[in-house]
Amino acid sequence: MFRGRTLLTSGITALGLTLGATVAVAAPAAPQAASCSSPATSNPRTCAQAVSWAKSHVGATSSDYDHRCDHVVGLAYGRSASGHASAAQHWSSTPAKYKHTGTDVPAGGLAFFSIPNSPYGHVMISIGGGEFVSNDIVAKGRLSKTTIGTVQSRWGGHYLGWSNPWF
Repeated sequence: MFRGRTLLTSGITALGLTLGATVAVAAPAAPQAASCSSPATSNPRTCAQAVSWAKSHVGATSSDYDHRCDHVVGLAYGRSASGHASAAQHWSSTPAKYKHTGTDVPAGGLAFFSIPNSPYGHVMISIGGGEFVSNDIVAKGRLSKTTIGTVQSRWGGHYLGWSNPWF
């Protein structure tokens, strides 16, 4: 290796002479960090605005949030409804190109879970740095900061992946 480049040496034989050539090949580019973006749908709020909404509502309690996680992420994006009957239906209807693996969810990304003995699943919005805003974690209808690990340990949630805010 030479400064991020691989040097290849090849010999060419012509008329009994060997000519050496050194060719520099660029090293593969580092993978891009995941980012939140609103794909083919037009959301009233950007990812940054949705994160700001979520952060400003931490601690808020409402019957409108109780067992309505998909509704909460819709509200974060400025929608009156998410357009889906549940988080499970939201995940299953999201096109594969907007679904991602890994737990490094960018701020504004939506993290999805299947929950044992529940057909509804769970979704929460990333606020960055491994933190999320979710409903019902500390109390019914209350929005609070949480992590993927907390949903897994408290509810037995199976993390499915994250998606761009596709509604």
